[in-house]
Amino acid sequence: MTVIKGNKPNLYMHVATLITVSLILSCGSPPKEKNKNIIGPPVEDTTTPVNIPKDDLPKLEEPKVPKGAVTANFLSEREPFFAVVDNVDRRNGRTTVVFEGAAAPKIIIPDAYGATLTTLRFDQFDRDLLLVKAKLKDPVFTKHYLYVLRNNKWKLVVNGFSIHKDNNPESLDPIVVDPENPRNMRRYYSVFDLDKTSSKGYTWRLHTESVPILNK
Repeated sequence: MTVIKGNKPNLYMHVATLITVSLILSCGSPPKEKNKNIIGPPVEDTTTPVNIPKDDLPKLEEPKVPKGAVTANFLSEREPFFAVVDNVDRRNGRTTVVFEGAAAPKIIIPDAYGATLTTLRFDQFDRDLLLVKAKLKDPVFTKHYLYVLRNNKWKLVVNGFSIHKDNNPESLDPIVVDPENPRNMRRYYSVFDLDKTSSKGYTWRLHTESVPILNK
């Protein structure tokens, strides 16, 4: 049997060389970052914008106005705000009107068992007026209060006045600036009158009068 001697050192060296080359190749070079601008202007984003149809855009909720509220420019050159009946104290006969965001002081109306609100505008005033139609204990009458907001106080334009339901107050403009005298307001009011021609023996007559403006 012949034994070959002297070749083992060369074999070991060849294997060691292969292992070294394999390790170098497996380590490789560090990965390059993609699309990284080191020098020069930034790369433009060529992504095409997506156009969303107007009807599909989310809708912002508008501020909610309470039922029965009225909105007006109660202050000149200011954003309008609403007025609303906030509380009706039937036990004590008192109705409270409040305003959006406490933009104006509340109004407390005595001897009133509820109310409806409306606004009036006249050229002789630089702001809107608030007309409160208050329900009285006797439901056949409606008492009217016309207010103007001055120096953060609600002031009566004229004294309160009442109209009987027989005089169809809902069909009337209960108060306007007197066209013959702009310093006055012309208003309607009801008067009790004996009437032999009526089955009741009386009637409620609708009258008008011109009264001075108390606060403008």
